[in-house]
Amino acid sequence: MLSEVLTLQANYTSNPKSPLMARRKQLVEVEIRDVIGSVLAPVFPSWEAGGSNGKGNPAEVPWTRYYDPVHSPAPTDGWYAVYLFDAAGESVYLSLNQGTTTWSVDKQDFIFKPKTKLLPRVQWARDILSASNAGPKTFDSISLKGRQPLGRVYQFGNVHGIEYRLDAMPAEEELHDDLVRIGHMLERLYDADALTAYIPGDEPPEIVDAELASANAAGNTRKRSKGQGFRLTKPEQTAIERHAVNLAAEYFKDLKYQVKDTGASKPYDLLATRGEEEVYVEVKGTMSLGEQIILTRNEVEHHQQNPNNALVVVHSIRLDRTQQPPVASGGVRVVTQPWKIDESGLTVISYRYQIPPA
Repeated sequence: MLSEVLTLQANYTSNPKSPLMARRKQLVEVEIRDVIGSVLAPVFPSWEAGGSNGKGNPAEVPWTRYYDPVHSPAPTDGWYAVYLFDAAGESVYLSLNQGTTTWSVDKQDFIFKPKTKLLPRVQWARDILSASNAGPKTFDSISLKGRQPLGRVYQFGNVHGIEYRLDAMPAEEELHDDLVRIGHMLERLYDADALTAYIPGDEPPEIVDAELASANAAGNTRKRSKGQGFRLTKPEQTAIERHAVNLAAEYFKDLKYQVKDTGASKPYDLLATRGEEEVYVEVKGTMSLGEQIILTRNEVEHHQQNPNNALVVVHSIRLDRTQQPPVASGGVRVVTQPWKIDESGLTVISYRYQIPPA
């Protein structure tokens, strides 16, 4: 079946009425899917398989994937293994890959993830597999030879690919063994992902959660990606916040300031005093690189009106989810004092709108 799809690739057309493309659709969406399911059943009984010949018109690069629906509820989400057929019909790759598109709240549509987002995730996955001895000693790339951008994005999302050439297709037993072996690698990534609130290359979890909360409040739950949920629990948020506040307080105490925690009642987190001097300190903690933070309207207004202030961002915080409650540690502390908010860097996530009377 893999060989037949590759043969059909040599006659690729975007015409949805093509009998050859109809046969290709039957192969990648039904027949190959069913064979994968039969191989998976004894080893990964809860996993599923599915394929795509393209949405609407036939795609240049068809595929059939297998996955745990809990960790990858849609092809745009999470990690999965996938057979990707190159556009030239020369090779099919069994690729350990990931969702290569993301949901845009602004555009209300799916967009391609840039290489700068995908490659750090690939490196994270390879590091996980190398550290656990679950992966190969070297990780092979894939080449889909297509002209359409989605094929190139698949290449950027690849963690490891096994190439099967049309002129050297291995025996069925070897194909089955590879399918299960890649499945065990995928299972290792699922285990690691479940313990990780943030993977390099992802949007900062607090940004994702803020956008999701805004969408929920606006009643837009139908307009987000299937499976999308909050990245951080309340205890995890608290652990990160308290760790960042403690590091910020230590910084000002080392400079001989008296420090008072005001986060529960004021639009700033710390009040640092030294003699007659008062500094209003905003503190943000994140597991990301700290390139973006969330600010409330009250925080923005307060710091715009009070120039005797400081911003402390503690980024690259580590979060241990295996403990209860979760424990935050590490991080890099960056202090900006005084802090002048650059209004060009502010992005509105949502509005409150007063409807005029009829």
